[in-house]
Amino acid sequence: MLEPEIQAQILTLYYSDKRSMESISRELGINRKTVMRVVQRRSVLLVPSKRERRSHLDPFKEMIRAQLRKDSRVTGTALLNNLRGLGYTGGITVLRDFLVLERGRMERPREAFLRLEFGPGEVAQVDWGEFGDVFGDGIKVHCFAMVLAYSRMIYVEFTRSEKFEEFIRCHEHAFNFFGGVPRECWYDNLTSAVSDRMGGLIRFNARFMAYMGHHSVRPHACNVASGNEKGRVEDLIKYIRMNFWSGRTFTDFDDLTKQFIVWRDQIANIREHRTTRRVVKLLFDSDEKPKLLSLNPVPYDTDEIFSRNVTSDFHLQYETNRYSVPWTLVGMTITVRVNSRELKIYYNEKLICSHARSYLKNKVFTTEAHRTGLLERKPGATRETWQLGYVKGLGPRMAEYVELVRRGPRSLKYELSRLVALVTVYGEQIVLDACSECLGSGVVGVDNLELFLKRSHHPSKANLMPELIKFNNEKLNRVHPAVDLRKYDALYFEGENHTSASKEVTDGNNEQAAASRALRVEAEILGPSPDRRSCKDEGSGARSDLEVSNPVDREGEGGATLINDPKQDQNSEISQS
Repeated sequence: MLEPEIQAQILTLYYSDKRSMESISRELGINRKTVMRVVQRRSVLLVPSKRERRSHLDPFKEMIRAQLRKDSRVTGTALLNNLRGLGYTGGITVLRDFLVLERGRMERPREAFLRLEFGPGEVAQVDWGEFGDVFGDGIKVHCFAMVLAYSRMIYVEFTRSEKFEEFIRCHEHAFNFFGGVPRECWYDNLTSAVSDRMGGLIRFNARFMAYMGHHSVRPHACNVASGNEKGRVEDLIKYIRMNFWSGRTFTDFDDLTKQFIVWRDQIANIREHRTTRRVVKLLFDSDEKPKLLSLNPVPYDTDEIFSRNVTSDFHLQYETNRYSVPWTLVGMTITVRVNSRELKIYYNEKLICSHARSYLKNKVFTTEAHRTGLLERKPGATRETWQLGYVKGLGPRMAEYVELVRRGPRSLKYELSRLVALVTVYGEQIVLDACSECLGSGVVGVDNLELFLKRSHHPSKANLMPELIKFNNEKLNRVHPAVDLRKYDALYFEGENHTSASKEVTDGNNEQAAASRALRVEAEILGPSPDRRSCKDEGSGARSDLEVSNPVDREGEGGATLINDPKQDQNSEISQS
């Protein structure tokens, strides 16, 4: 191919200077056919034109395209086997090159998205990142990332698992780091948050919703394959990989955590963000932090809690590891609380022992103090024999207690096992004192003894009456005095007595009035006559006799004021009310 300058010179000589092709060929020393091609093309080529080469694959390209439209994941080897039967004689390399070219053309076009904008304190985006086995111990390092969508303030915590308890524990740490909670948290359909999804129907994890409700935060599950909805947290994971992770070495997990805290506080959160063009922490302190919702003052329990029955080898299993407990608790049911660093063991809410949590696999952790006394047992002694001797050896009161239990209907094996466990949990002297109290009250049985110990040594005895919740409205903080309802009972029964006395007097007056009305009706019917007058007199006399024979006692038989006295009527109505 001629250089672009020579091509331009040929075109100038031919079209501007009207020179012939032959003279141009002689002057420039170029073949006449080459000059003719440049003149006929009438343009300058900067790169050589590629000549299409024929390929053995040409007759089969349409068939390959049809196969790719049916199944875009078909492999070159499978296609080669089919083409061999149709007469294809080429190699697999040209076939694979053609497949790469066609698959690139078949990719769906890039979609257009609207840029999401958020106000201060509205949304935080959350996601996990994985960094592999960093320390070569078979434990993957995970990264919990939360970013506030407005100010880009970040909180990141490295963990050694993605369990649900780790998930909400990191949330709790992040909210405390920000000093408040956003109104919504957006998630990329994490299994810790979303238990099931079918299209637009979403079912959140019930335990996760309980935590979100504790802080009054609304969760939101992003649409599948919608990177624009969670772009801020995905960019944060990329930023950590490129800016923090690359080029660093860590001695252990604690060193990784320390180095990241320094990087977060001295680099990441004080940088000028390329989108907002403002310093992240300054924007957070001035605009977003005042808009965050206040934290729930009651801390959320993020520990993993479960119960285990102590096996005969006085160990309990958590994940793939085994941890020891005092051997005297064999057969007992204990409670285990696990956080990110420690595993605590309780018996009836009393702390027995603790172990450092290990993320290694299939390890056994035994404390020597937990097996103390186990090897001192006689080789031929049964469990019941040593338990009986141990309990009786605690003191005469305990020996008396065991003798009373033995004579009763209770199971001696059950009583001895529980007594040994109580001594392990509370100590010998406390159990002896409780046993003396029970014997002094005439009570036996390990259940009663344990109930007495729980009442006397409750771990939260000092916190049974927590402080009252303080509200912003002072009217809600008022404590109203207790009302003695016995006063109302006395007023009620006094009113009942007055009502009964008044009812008796009213019934007597009603009888007298009825008799008088009967006499007046009879006089009106008979008319004026001596007989009627005498009848009237007799009726009057009868009425007088009736009134005299049933005089009204103003005070009543019991001294109660009757209803006929107006002054007393008013007092009676007040009492009844």
